[in-house]
Amino acid sequence: MKRILLIVFALFLSLTLTGCSLQDLLGNKKQKSQSSSQSQQKAVIAVALNEQDPNKDLILRGIEDMAQKENIEVKMISPGTSGGQQSGSSSGGQSSQGGSSGGASESKGSQGQSSQGQSSGGSNSQDSSSQLKGAKILIYQGGNPELLQSVQKDKIPVVALNALPAGVKPAGIILPDPQKAGELMAEPVLSKVSEGQVVVLQGDPSDSATQKTLAATKQTLSKNPKITVQAIASPAGSEAVARQGFVDLLQKNPGKIQAVIAQTEKLAALATEVLKSQQLEKKVLLVGGQANQQSLQRMAGGTQVADIDTSPYIQGVNAFQWAQKIVNKETLDISESVTGDQGEVPAKIVPVKSVTPENLAVVQKSYAKAAETAAKTSGQSQKDQGSSSSGSKDQKGQSSDTQGGTQGQDQKKGSAQGQSQSGGTSSGGNVPQGATKVTEKVQTIITRDYLDSQGKVLGTEKSTSEQNRTIPSEMLKQETQQKSQQDQGQKGQQGQEGAKSDKKS
Repeated sequence: MKRILLIVFALFLSLTLTGCSLQDLLGNKKQKSQSSSQSQQKAVIAVALNEQDPNKDLILRGIEDMAQKENIEVKMISPGTSGGQQSGSSSGGQSSQGGSSGGASESKGSQGQSSQGQSSGGSNSQDSSSQLKGAKILIYQGGNPELLQSVQKDKIPVVALNALPAGVKPAGIILPDPQKAGELMAEPVLSKVSEGQVVVLQGDPSDSATQKTLAATKQTLSKNPKITVQAIASPAGSEAVARQGFVDLLQKNPGKIQAVIAQTEKLAALATEVLKSQQLEKKVLLVGGQANQQSLQRMAGGTQVADIDTSPYIQGVNAFQWAQKIVNKETLDISESVTGDQGEVPAKIVPVKSVTPENLAVVQKSYAKAAETAAKTSGQSQKDQGSSSSGSKDQKGQSSDTQGGTQGQDQKKGSAQGQSQSGGTSSGGNVPQGATKVTEKVQTIITRDYLDSQGKVLGTEKSTSEQNRTIPSEMLKQETQQKSQQDQGQKGQQGQEGAKSDKKS
C-alpha cells in the first residue's frame, strides 16, 4: 500500500514540476487524434492542366475557388523541365505549382513535402504514381501520358477537360460548346465575305469536338454558295504541318483566300505569323476560336476580326463540381455525350459567346482583371507555402486546416438546415420520423463585372450552377446532437440569468 502511495505521489510531483496536468495530457492526445482523423477524411482532387493552354490560370482559379468553399484539397500536378511531373498540394482550395521555366524548381506542399523535377534519369511512372497518392480523382487536361497509366493502375477516376485523353475512358468531360463555337466562328466571315475561299485551321482531327466544330463551321458557311471552304488539319504537336499547308494554299491561290478561321490560339498565332510574312494581315480576315489576352490584343490592333469566349473560369468550376459528384457517387447533370476510342463519355457543355469589336473592350478588361487576380492568388499561395517550412508554422497550418474543416461543416450544416425548414420540418432542425434519405441542393451564383479603367461597372454577367448532394446519416446525427447541446446550453444560460434577476429583485 505504501509503495502504491509513493508511486502516485511521484506521478503528481512530476506533473507539477513540468507545469502540465493530467487533463492537459489527455486533452493534447484527444486534439492530436481529432486532427489526424480530420486530415484522413479530407478529400484530395489532383489537377493536371495543359501548359500550352493560354487560359490555364483562369481554369485553375475556377477549381480553386470552388475547392476553398468546400474545404477540399487541390493537388496541382504540372510538367517539369524534362517532361516529368512536379506536384504541390495545399488545403482549402489553394494549390502550388512546380516546374517553372529555366530549370527544375522545388514545390512544397502543405504537409511540408517537396518534389523536384529531374533533368535526367528516374522513373516517370513511379513519380506519377507517388504524385497521385491520396487523390480521389484526377481533373486532366494535359501532361505526362504516363500519368494516365498510373490512373488506370490505381483505379482513380478521371474528369477530362476540353478533349478526351488517349487510352483512358474518363468518367466525364467538360468542354466548351463545339457546335455553337463552329457557328459563331463562321458568322463574321459570312457577314464580311461575299465570295472566295475560306481556310479553316482545324485542331487535332482525331478529337470529336474539333470535328463537330468544323462541321458546324462548314454548314454555316454553306449558306453562301459562292464561298468555298478548305480545311487543314493539325494533329497534336504537328502545327508545322498546318503552317506549311497554309503557306502553300496562299501561294497557289493568290488573291482568292478571303478569310482564315483558327480553332485554337496556337493556330491563330500561327496564321497571324504567316499572314504578316506574306503582307496579308490587313487583307485576309482572321477569326479565332479561343479568346485569351493575346488574341484580344490582336483584335485591338486590327489583325483579328473576331474570337470565341470559351469561359475558362466556368470550365474550372464545372470540372470541380463533376469531380466532387463522382467522388461522392452522386448523379451527374449530363447535357450531352462525346464518342471516343473507349466509347461514349458523359459530357457537360459550357456555353460560349462571340467576341466582336462591339464588346471587345468589355471582354478584354474582364480577361485582364481575371488574369491579374489569378496571378496574385498563385503568388500568395506559393508565398504561404514557402513560409510553412518550420515546425511551429506547420502546426499553425494544421490548426488552419482544422478551422477550415469546421467552417466547411458549418456551411453544409446551414445549407441542410435551410432546406429542412423550407421543406416544412420543425425549426429545431431534427430529422422527421420516417425519413430514410436526405438530399440538399447547393446553388452557386457567379457574378462577373466588366469595369473600365476608372472602376466604373460597364456590364454584369451572371451564371448559375446547381448540384444535388445526399447528406450522410452520420452528419445528420452529429447535427442533431450539436443542436440538442446548443438548446440545452441556452436553456441553462437563461435559467442562470433568471436566477440572478430574482436575487437582485
